[in-house]
Amino acid sequence: MSDEGKRIFGIKPLWVAVSALVIVAGAAGAWFTLDRGSIPHRGGAGSSQSASAEASPGGTCGTALARVRDYGVVPYNAELSGNPTGSKSDDGHIACAAASGDQTYSMLVTLSCDDLSNAKCLEIYRVTKGDGNALFQKRPYSF
Repeated sequence: MSDEGKRIFGIKPLWVAVSALVIVAGAAGAWFTLDRGSIPHRGGAGSSQSASAEASPGGTCGTALARVRDYGVVPYNAELSGNPTGSKSDDGHIACAAASGDQTYSMLVTLSCDDLSNAKCLEIYRVTKGDGNALFQKRPYSF
């Protein structure tokens, strides 16, 4: 028996299957690429951006607490427990304190400008629990 009877549109079935797979993969890739514009962007793990860029009424520490809540580092019911403007540490970071129930948290932030509504002005550096265990640490720049 010859292969003449096993052709679809004059092409062998293997090439039809390969062509169909390429077309489907191309269509799926185009759909995902073009549909990305409708998905809101949210900062990744290494990003210091937050979904809520608005300044909190609690000043520097209130804004920092809102950001670490957004990251999911501290519980949502955590509240400031100390000076809302924080205290400047020796290395130039601003130290803030928060508490949730009997658990305490310490946050170190870097303030590069005075506009707290600008997400780039306040950068979370480190968040630790009361026992000293780090919950969040900014990664150093690496290439």
